[in-house]
Amino acid sequence: MYMKNLNKLHEVTLKIKSIIYNINLKENDVRKAYFENLYSIINEFYHGKIFYKVCQEIKNGTIKFDPSVIELKPHITRIYEIADHKLLSDAYHNELNRKLFVDSFTNFETTVSFCFEEIIDDINLNKIIKGLNNKVIRICNDLPDEKKETLLGELQKNTFIPLSRKFRFLSKYKDTCYSSDPKQDLEFIEFCSKLRNCISHSAGYYKGKDFEYEFENIKFIFKNDTFLEMVGENDYVFLKINEKLTNIIYALMNCLKEIDFIKYPDDGF
Repeated sequence: MYMKNLNKLHEVTLKIKSIIYNINLKENDVRKAYFENLYSIINEFYHGKIFYKVCQEIKNGTIKFDPSVIELKPHITRIYEIADHKLLSDAYHNELNRKLFVDSFTNFETTVSFCFEEIIDDINLNKIIKGLNNKVIRICNDLPDEKKETLLGELQKNTFIPLSRKFRFLSKYKDTCYSSDPKQDLEFIEFCSKLRNCISHSAGYYKGKDFEYEFENIKFIFKNDTFLEMVGENDYVFLKINEKLTNIIYALMNCLKEIDFIKYPDDGF
C-alpha cells in the first residue's frame, strides 16, 4: 500500500509539471506561480515519503551500505530509527502533513490576495472597508466630510481584509464565472483558515467558538481551550485538502481569464 501511494505521489508531481509547461500564462504571473510553488510543496512531501520508505528498507536490511562509508554507521542507524519506533514514525508523518498543509494554504492565500489586489478598484475596496468597519463609521457619522475622508483613508491603510472577503469578491468578478459551489468553497476556506491558525500558531491548541468540519472521512473537532481532535482514518487527508484548494484556484482562474497578467512579486532571493 505504501508503494502504491508513493507511485500516486509520483504521478501527481508529473501532472503538476505538465500543467506548468502547458498553462497559457506569462512567466511571473501569480496564477502560474501558484502551480510552480505547488510543485515544490508536493515534491517536498513526496521526498519525505520516499525517505521514510528508504528508512524501512535500511531497517529490514534490503538496503546495505558499502564498507567504505562504515564511519557513517551511527548516523545511518539514527536514520532508520524513524521507521523502527512508533513515536518517531508518527511524529515524522505528522510533521510532513503539517508542513504540507501550512505551505499549501499559504500558497493558496498568497495567490488569492495578489489576484484581489490586482483587480480591486477604489469603489469596491471602499465598500468592503466600510462593511468591515461599519460600527466605527456609524459612531463617527457626525464628523465633517473632510474628517470622514481622512478616517476612510486611515481605515484603507490599516483594515485587515479577511481571505473570505477576497474570495467572495473574486468569485463574483464576472456573472456566473465561478464554476464550483461558492458557498461550499467559502465554508472550506474558512475551515482551512481555522485549521492553519490552530496548527501553525498554537501547535494544535484551539481557542475560539466550538466548530466541527468533516472532510474525506475525517471529522475535525475544534473545542475551545483544547487540542484539535481528528476522528477517522485517511492518511492522505492533507493531500486531499491541497487538491481541493487547487480546484478552487482553477474555478477562480475562470473568473480572471480576461486578465492578461497578474505580477508575482520578486521574492528577494
